[in-house]
Amino acid sequence: MKRYLIVTALWVATTAAHAGLSFQTSATTTRTEAFNGVAGLSTFAVGTGVDLGALLTDEQGTVTFTYLGQESGYADSFHLMINGTDLFESQAVGTSVSAFVGTAGAINFKFEGNIGKFAQNGGSLLPSSGWDTGTSIGKIAANTVGSGGAAGNYQFILGYNDSAGAATLGDWDDFVVGVNFTPAVPEPQTYALMLAGLAAIGFVARRRRSAP
Repeated sequence: MKRYLIVTALWVATTAAHAGLSFQTSATTTRTEAFNGVAGLSTFAVGTGVDLGALLTDEQGTVTFTYLGQESGYADSFHLMINGTDLFESQAVGTSVSAFVGTAGAINFKFEGNIGKFAQNGGSLLPSSGWDTGTSIGKIAANTVGSGGAAGNYQFILGYNDSAGAATLGDWDDFVVGVNFTPAVPEPQTYALMLAGLAAIGFVARRRRSAP
């Protein structure tokens, strides 16, 4: 019986321990300009690597994006299209927007750059797939602690390249956000089903032990 209970407990723990957020890399490149415009974050020199791609979730929960700063000659912005909330350069660094994510996959947001250029999360380097020419979404860091204006703990820090001439050229500090994800709390009926499963396994184990 103990063996069955241990196996079940491990299954429950594994089921509950989802990764939450992940970054799916579609391309890798190197910076052609230094990342140095966001106070409180590390400076990355010309030639350092950056992953381009999409932010995904594998479970339901609340995602929060925090504006960490920018170094751009344009008025860039961030749009969380799940609930229509936005972040702008005119707002204070540290301003956040949140939304509940009800489905797994690419989180529905986009960056907007020069003259209405967009980089849609989940798109690719091809303009027809969500990234306008010269724009892209890059992963600046993961599991990072910011300081100063960027103070906080962030699961991911993402940067936007607005118009460096190509999606794979630039520094990705044109609009920078920190991202955190809080998984949804299981509903009471979920716990009830787990307990019922444990009870059923225990009953079967007792029957087997008592069988002649």
